[in-house]
Amino acid sequence: MKLNLQGKIALVTGGSSGIGAAICRDFAAEGVHVGFNYVGDHEVEAAAAVLADLHAAGVKAVAVQADLGVEASILNLIARVSAELGPIDILVNNAAVCPGGPMESYSWETWDLTLRVNVIGPFITCRELATSWRQRQVRGKIVNIVSLAAFLGSTSGHLPYDSSKGGLVSMTRALARELAPEGINVNAVAPGMVKTEMVIKKLDANLAFYLSRIPLNRIAEPAEIASIVTFLASDAASYITGATIDATGGMMMH
Repeated sequence: MKLNLQGKIALVTGGSSGIGAAICRDFAAEGVHVGFNYVGDHEVEAAAAVLADLHAAGVKAVAVQADLGVEASILNLIARVSAELGPIDILVNNAAVCPGGPMESYSWETWDLTLRVNVIGPFITCRELATSWRQRQVRGKIVNIVSLAAFLGSTSGHLPYDSSKGGLVSMTRALARELAPEGINVNAVAPGMVKTEMVIKKLDANLAFYLSRIPLNRIAEPAEIASIVTFLASDAASYITGATIDATGGMMMH
């Protein structure tokens, strides 16, 4: 399969851990130069480890501290990656926050933060890069990381997160329709349960329950989700746009 990704430049939000880190590494294996963000000082060590892996793979890479809930921070992230690596060809909106609790526990502030990071932040990155691609007449690629929860909700109570991911699914379709005339592909990937830092405690506490819900009877590795993203960002997926790929091990069969 000809992916034709060698030498491309990608921006991956939330690339210091979990699925985001796996996407960065998978891109690097295909010769993609990668810029990614991390949020705070607590992620510096993890970001450095990802950077080391990317450099070891022989690609250029940069990590930028950026808050995806603040427009000025997003604009600085895009500017830094573009200045250090070159014009961006691929955008992966992976960063997200996921508060938990019953409905009555959520405040206005929690909803505001979740929607800013999970919905408005991706819109700003899409707006900035798609505008640039239109001006440069470049056929860019956008891949949004959504969730099984956008379609089925969370059994463990993550209402703002579930709602935000549903919004991102709709945004994916709307942007795909608007940008299709320019040859810009916009797609999404909806993972189910994945072995990341976000859910490892839940898996350790009740693995049998989670496995019982998954037809494939196993939890996904981050690298499995990353390979789907890499495909969607490649020339091999040039005729796919507006799609949300079901990566749930058969939980949705969507």
